[in-house]
Amino acid sequence: MIQQLPVSPVSGSPELPAAAVPVALCIWTISYLAIDLIMWAGGRSTLVSNIVISLPMMLTAPVLTMALERLRRQLLHLAPALIAALLVPAAFGAAILQGLVDYSSVRLGAALLFPDWLAYVPTEHRQFGFGIYVYALHFLCCLLALTLLQAQRSVQIAVERQTEAVSAHRRAEAKALRLQLNPHFMFNALNSIAALVATGGNRVADAMICRLSDFLRASIVGDPESDVSLSSEIATIESYLSIEQLRFGERLKVEWQIAPGAWDAAIPGLILQPLAENAVKHGLGKSRSEIRLIIEVQRIGGSVTISVTDRRASSAASCPDADIRGAGIGLANVRQRLTLFGTERARLETEPLPDGFRARLTLPYRKFSGEQGTGQ
Repeated sequence: MIQQLPVSPVSGSPELPAAAVPVALCIWTISYLAIDLIMWAGGRSTLVSNIVISLPMMLTAPVLTMALERLRRQLLHLAPALIAALLVPAAFGAAILQGLVDYSSVRLGAALLFPDWLAYVPTEHRQFGFGIYVYALHFLCCLLALTLLQAQRSVQIAVERQTEAVSAHRRAEAKALRLQLNPHFMFNALNSIAALVATGGNRVADAMICRLSDFLRASIVGDPESDVSLSSEIATIESYLSIEQLRFGERLKVEWQIAPGAWDAAIPGLILQPLAENAVKHGLGKSRSEIRLIIEVQRIGGSVTISVTDRRASSAASCPDADIRGAGIGLANVRQRLTLFGTERARLETEPLPDGFRARLTLPYRKFSGEQGTGQ
């Protein structure tokens, strides 16, 4: 499920990041500290007294900035030119308030800390007017910084939503591919069970039902994007092949050749079932001959190679569909899953044989851990 991201009830835009207030506070604090240092360097007052006098201004300026930012967000539904026309006077109004706080703080601090200072300077009104102009520009620059911060947050939210949408789509596609069972297999298995029950083969029918239940459980349970251990995957494929052996009897013989160092390899869940189904379907479905299904797993360096080979018992039997089996549904399923997950160094190779067919899957070796998947 895609997580619902916070949206502003006023403008429909993402909420301002939590860093907005600290950013405004930091901007104004740095500005006033720079002024205090300049005044201290000029020898007009001590650095401590300058900071004490500036403290009220360091507090009111961020509050006024956030008020302007709130006003800007409420005006987002208007045209940009109209927003600017309303924000500029508002910035000058905030600058006047900040100038009054500045004037009061300086006069009060001067009276308490420097009683010998003149009570009034003839050019003080000019300095006050220039301060209003500077404060207005400062407020507008702060609004610009907060706007850029919000834009960055909007881009981040858009990227998160896109990532979640892609992830959800990939999970859905992976699950669809993972559960893409051949309906003929299900029909044939159920028909075989019904025939066994009708002819009194209840013991075999019960075994087939248990195997079918195990296989279907493995097909449904588990995260479609998670890996399973090779041993778990082989147990699932054994359930599938046991059903086919009960159906075809002596016509299907299965051989396992598993390298000792490959049992703990992590592989995509149900990646082998389409290969085994392809071999059974084309090996037994096109003729009445027996086949020998060989599943071989080798670990070579940093790779795991899994070969599924079907060979007809009769050397005279031909393989009429060997040249087209590489484009079958089961093999296409495997290729799609490898492409979907972008598995590095993973590939599927097919090879027609004189008496059968071979599909070879190569995966990078990774040791399975319980955190990678739910397993079986």
